[in-house]
Amino acid sequence: MPVDPRTTKIYHITDVTNLPGIVAAGGLFSDAQVRATNQNTTEIGYAHIKQRRLDEYKISCCNGRAVGEFVPFYFCPRSPMLSTINRGNTGRPSGCQTSIVHLVSLVHHATALGQPWAISDGNAGANYTSFSNDNEALDNVNWDIVRSNSWGGDRLHIKMTEFLIADFFPMTSFTEIGCQNEQVAAQVKQIMARQIPPLRVHVSPHWYY
Repeated sequence: MPVDPRTTKIYHITDVTNLPGIVAAGGLFSDAQVRATNQNTTEIGYAHIKQRRLDEYKISCCNGRAVGEFVPFYFCPRSPMLSTINRGNTGRPSGCQTSIVHLVSLVHHATALGQPWAISDGNAGANYTSFSNDNEALDNVNWDIVRSNSWGGDRLHIKMTEFLIADFFPMTSFTEIGCQNEQVAAQVKQIMARQIPPLRVHVSPHWYY
């Protein structure tokens, strides 16, 4: 049975300190746009890999545009990248996942924006990754691995399959925000108090390590 884009969730992780700026901007910008406009953000990923996504890794099905020109999403919470960040491997303090939130939307909301998009067959920050934006792209995702919490060895690359949307993703296309604890959820609710339509903010510790 084909995978339904109307019910397939996508997840973007960011530090809660970035949320006021995201709300003020009306949504998420790609790394290329963030750098072009000199936005001040709290980085949680690997700086050198972000640079490669801007300079080296291209998406052939989107006219060869750089990966870094797209806003990235995973198809699952509790991603391997979150684990890496939480262990302190990217330069953030160990245990920092407590301040990281999951911004959640649906594939259908993203593709309805009318912007270029693509789905990778694994980690988009690798030079052997391929991309697709045809009608079968969502069906071809290895959902058994993407949805599994067992992703060691060769499974790691596939677990990090990404949905990428060009340039900008508006706040109005998000559906919910998942947090690790009540304190951060309260902080998010305060930041989002005037957001229309309102987003569901919830505590989901099983999305974390």
